Amino acid sequence: CEMVPALYAAIAANVAEKVAPALTLVDVQMIGAAGRLYMSGKTADVERGLAEIERVLAGIEGRKA
Repeated sequence: CEMVPALYAAIAANVAEKVAPALTLVDVQMIGAAGRLYMSGKTADVERGLAEIERVLAGIEGRKA
């Protein structure tokens, strides 16, 4: 999962873990222009985490969709 600005990767990691605790966060990169989050686990958990990341990031005021 890649997002801009990079610091949003920390938010993404936090919300993904909250909604799908069985996920494994392999790597979180918050350096440079784009942040990256690498997750592993069961497909359903990864999809649930990704959906929550998209929902939360879309709700940040002032962020372009």
